[in-house]
Order: sequence, then structure tokens, then C-alpha cells
Amino acid sequence: MKTKHFALAVLALSLAACNNENEILNNDGPVAAQFTADIYKAVSTRVNSEGTGFTDNDCIGINSEDITNVPYVRENGQFGPKGTTIYFNDTETKTFSAYYPYREDSELQNGIVSVNTDQYGQGPEIDFLFASGATGSTSSPTVSFTGEHAFKHCMSLVKFNFLEGEGVDFSEKILKHCILEGLKTVGTFNTTTGETALTVNYPSPITMWFDDGATTSQLFIFPQTLDFTTPLNLSVVYNGVEYTATLPNPSKPEANQFSAGYAYTYNITLNNKGITVEEPEITPWEPGNSNDVSITL
Repeated sequence: MKTKHFALAVLALSLAACNNENEILNNDGPVAAQFTADIYKAVSTRVNSEGTGFTDNDCIGINSEDITNVPYVRENGQFGPKGTTIYFNDTETKTFSAYYPYREDSELQNGIVSVNTDQYGQGPEIDFLFASGATGSTSSPTVSFTGEHAFKHCMSLVKFNFLEGEGVDFSEKILKHCILEGLKTVGTFNTTTGETALTVNYPSPITMWFDDGATTSQLFIFPQTLDFTTPLNLSVVYNGVEYTATLPNPSKPEANQFSAGYAYTYNITLNNKGITVEEPEITPWEPGNSNDVSITL
């Protein structure tokens, strides 16, 4: 294992817990820091079933003024260095940021990763989280990514719940797939600032395939303002028939916008004569709004 004697701390992370206790260690030599972290009001996506913690093999990247993209991986309930170890060597207070999930240096350009959120790019690897402002020193080596410094979701989440309406029975016929049109899918995530940006200014369709018997689906998307000239059109195939509907745009926290850290839930009822879409609910992560949609042939 490599060791780098920056004016920093060993990032001996124990990210699963919220430990605000500061341990003063030997000030005659390098002092090991202990890191703690929470995920702010998270709903269940990548992390544990409660959505507020990490699981084993999760890997984060640590940044500060003196270090860049140092990986720490969670094993047996605690985070530890995956290669380079870093130490505090003086009494100066250091400020840290961190992001999740970790990306290799070869995947980054000036700390920025490019992704496409289409059907091929979906998955927990684009559920980007970011935390900043946590501090530590030789006399106060516990660095806590908790409270106002907790990890926050940087993407938006769109969830679909499909419900049985008149003449529809999911136990007899299963959903095959659905297609959402009207969203821009290509952009970047800055691992040093937590900022996202769209880099292609036109929408692309996103296809979501259902597992056998599944009636829910979700998408991670870049935060974005919706174009009034490009509606959110949803089509879903059931029993060999394609149902279509135009989804209402979000109304909060910002009208006509999918905001970072917000989850938007559309409840969609399929009837033998169409689809009903309710107003979208918006829940933590942070609460946005949801819609109910009814689709009729």
C-alpha cells in the first residue's frame, strides 16, 4: 500500500456510522483521521434499503486542496484506503469533499465524468452523490460528512408506478417495456464540485424494460428545465397494445424543471380504453411533485 505524507490525515473512513466523537491522537507524528458520513434524506436507490447509508464494496473519492481523487472502499462496515493512505502532518485544519460512486482517474477529465442516461447508461453508477465542507486536523481528526455536510444526490430521479384500471390485469398479461421521450440525456458530473451539466441540447428517447411481473420503473436523469416545445410523452406496451400519454411537467420545487436531489413519482393507471396519469408526487431525496396519468386507447 502506498503512503503519501501530505499535510493531511489517513482517511480511515468509517462511513456507515454517524460518530461525532473527536479522538486526539499522538501529536508527535502523523495523525489518522476518521471519516463519518450520512446521505441526506435519501430514498432507496443505490445504497442500503433505508437509503441513508452505504453498503460493502461501495467506493468513494476524496478530494481536498492537496489531494485529488483518493479512493476509499467500504469493507465489513467501514471505509478504508484502496491504495494511497494520507496523513495529517501539521496542525492546520483541512477541508474535504467526497463523491460517490468512485471513478478511476482514467475516466475523468479535470475531475469531470461524462455520461449518457439513456437505457444503456441507467444504473446505480450514475446515482451521483456529493459531500463537502467537512474539516479535520491533528487535534480533531474525526471528519464528519454529516448534517449540513452530508452526501446529497446530484441527479434527479423519475419513478413510474403502473396501476391496473378497467379491463387490465397484470397477473394475466405482463408489462413489456415503456418509452419516455422529451428528456436530454447527455451530460457531465464534476467530482470536485458536485455540479452537473447538460452537454447535448436535444432530447433522446429512453426505453425501460420490465422484469417479469414488475409494475414499477425508475430513471436517473440530469437536472434540467423542460422545453415547452418538447412534451414528455410516455408510451407503454401491454398485451401487445401500445398505450400513450403526455405527462404533466413538474410544478415544484421549480415549475417545468427536474431539480437536483428530488424524486418525481408518476402514478399511471392503464385502462382498456387508455391511460390515466395523476399529478406527480415529489418525495425525498427532496419532495418534488407526482402526477397520476390515465391512458386510454
